[in-house]
Amino acid sequence: MISGFTLSDQGPRELFFGEQIWRIKSPRGRSAPGPNYWSNTPESVWVDEQGMHLKLARREERWYASEVFTRFPLGYGTYTFTIDCDFSAFTPDVVAGFFTWDTRPEEHNRELDIEFSAWGTDGTVTGQYVVQPVTGPDRIYRFDPMLEGSFTTHRIEWFPDEISFTSYHGHVDPDSQTGQNSLMETWIFPGTPPTEGTARFRFNLWLFRGRTDRAEETQLTVSSFRFDPWEP
Repeated sequence: MISGFTLSDQGPRELFFGEQIWRIKSPRGRSAPGPNYWSNTPESVWVDEQGMHLKLARREERWYASEVFTRFPLGYGTYTFTIDCDFSAFTPDVVAGFFTWDTRPEEHNRELDIEFSAWGTDGTVTGQYVVQPVTGPDRIYRFDPMLEGSFTTHRIEWFPDEISFTSYHGHVDPDSQTGQNSLMETWIFPGTPPTEGTARFRFNLWLFRGRTDRAEETQLTVSSFRFDPWEP
């Protein structure tokens, strides 16, 4: 059973999942990425036995995206998580993101991304690994996920001297033989990693450039999350 409960009913809404406290984004008005409107209601973000759910949905006249982030900085270490979401069914403007982000602007906010989207085109949804800023092809790696069902497992390994991204088909342990047999894609960033700063980890589901004309209600479930801190 995955435990989940609301930690605060006043101020920022928070949930417990994967041994982390997650705060739910809820700024006023439209804001990045997108820009989008963001919702922190239980209808948009919740935890149950299946995992931590994020929903993109229309309420009255507005579309609301959703985002969660760890209350505490995590920084260097290994991030392993499983997602239940059929990325191939996304309409052209839906984006799913799994990433680190530091509110301090140094080193381009220490943003490391795994993202799935068609980025507003009528083409196929692609996956991409990114170390921001994207100033050249050596900082982004795109791939066809060739999904085998709705479950995928992902890992970001962020160390002082190396960053690697790996994705797998299914809900698997990347360290097992089953995981290795289920490899989807992997990439080692060829550049110098950013320092860890006060980066937190985030999941979000949103609309590219805030476009709503082709939006459809979409849900993403984080089935598991584990963070293993780097040990020098």
